[in-house]
Amino acid sequence: MSDPKFTIGFLRRGYSPTGGVEVYLKGLARGLLAEGHRPVLLGTENWPQSEWPGGEILRCRGKRLSDYAVDATHHKQTAGIHFDLTLSVEKVPDCDIYRTDEGLHAAWLDQRLPYISLLARIFQRISPKHREKLRLEREIFLPERTRRVISISRKISHEIGEYYDYPAERVSLIRNGVPSRKFPTIVEKRAARKGLNLSETDRVVLFVGTGWERKGLRFAIRAVEGIGDPRVRLVVAGKGPVRKFTSPFTHYLGPVNKMDEVYAAADIIIVPSIFEPFSLAALEALGAGIPVITNECVGISEIMTPGIHGEVISAPSDVITLTAALQKWLLILADPDRSGQVRSNCSALASEFTLKRNLDETLAVIREVIAERE
Repeated sequence: MSDPKFTIGFLRRGYSPTGGVEVYLKGLARGLLAEGHRPVLLGTENWPQSEWPGGEILRCRGKRLSDYAVDATHHKQTAGIHFDLTLSVEKVPDCDIYRTDEGLHAAWLDQRLPYISLLARIFQRISPKHREKLRLEREIFLPERTRRVISISRKISHEIGEYYDYPAERVSLIRNGVPSRKFPTIVEKRAARKGLNLSETDRVVLFVGTGWERKGLRFAIRAVEGIGDPRVRLVVAGKGPVRKFTSPFTHYLGPVNKMDEVYAAADIIIVPSIFEPFSLAALEALGAGIPVITNECVGISEIMTPGIHGEVISAPSDVITLTAALQKWLLILADPDRSGQVRSNCSALASEFTLKRNLDETLAVIREVIAERE
């Protein structure tokens, strides 16, 4: 007897063609389609129809989170579609499963306090946007409002217990998954660097993402500047206020839709985030054989072995230690024998976290929730 087929509503507000959450959701939806399930997106106007696997999108208002929550709830009730289950990556109560891609807003606000001014702290406390997110987040973690939570790191699982009285047995740890990648050949690496206007002799330190305050770009810049070698270039893939982060050592690519060429050009990826549930870019980089320099605030550190897959420092703002870690790994990678082993180690770690594994684990939670409800 074949498994039953489900109609699953996905809640995602906004759209970025380079966003990690979008990449993940589209991969999960493709996997569900391949198994005969029906993924329906409750998205906003800026989601291109062609970018959602299966093409079924119910359009919701997205300017304010509370407006989106109202519209998404309305569509669930009136669209004429029987949803077996709804899975949200947004802070919208009354979905069956909430996936913590953004982490806890309450934890983020606390963890950024040491890095912002007194005026910014006051604004954070009174900001209507932050207050709205915190209110909706508190509602999500009422056990009667959300059946299950998918956490993408142990850090987030711990913070759920620290900030909210949500049953630990209803939190499932499911890490991101990525497709397998092949190592670039020397010819491919040269071509990638040429295409990005980089020199063949450059030592490329990669930084990926938007939200540069949270992701700690200023720490990455200071660490590369601390090396003081003009051949060491910080290559930034992502959108942000470039004028605030100028440096002669930094090369800005802007938003990048297809990252294969960027990973092919890179030697190291640096992830000095103040708050990062689990870096999809870092996992993709590991798959391409690239070691990761990060810190304990970043969920990817939980699966790494320091000295084997890169380095994990204690705090993102410890620029001296961050600089020393970069110098250490640039020396390791300059040795052809050692660099080959590093690439193999990194790739082997990433190969444990496949899209198939993520799909299977997510489907297991979906089946459990549906069975509990019947």
